[in-house]
Amino acid sequence: MDVIFDLEKESTDWAAELNTELESSFPEFLATSPRIGSSAWWAAMSPDILKGKITHVGPVIEDNERYDIVAIKALDEDLHGDEFGGNGQPEYSLLQEDYWLSEHVREGKFVQIESITLLPTGELDEHSIYIETKVTVW
Repeated sequence: MDVIFDLEKESTDWAAELNTELESSFPEFLATSPRIGSSAWWAAMSPDILKGKITHVGPVIEDNERYDIVAIKALDEDLHGDEFGGNGQPEYSLLQEDYWLSEHVREGKFVQIESITLLPTGELDEHSIYIETKVTVW
């Protein structure tokens, strides 16, 4: 297993801009939640875990624009898909940038993404903040 990304828990530098934005736009959120990145925040968080299989790495053309992506097919906890006629989750893609450029990211590899989604308005909407906290490939 290769960890290609692990959000630094000892530093809050990565969260400074998010906290500033929340202070100005959603002060009530920070009034009831610990500051993002703080030890209290980490202690209160329970990351979502998504497992999947990398099905494409590289360029795609969409609306006459070229994008380099990583496409992932979500799988269940035991790494099974929807081979037997089940209602599997659709494939999704991420821009291939930052840690997704790792040499370990290749078609056919499995991936586990740990993430946290913050809901400043209390609902999943355009103000929601998605934070990947750890990405492992094997």
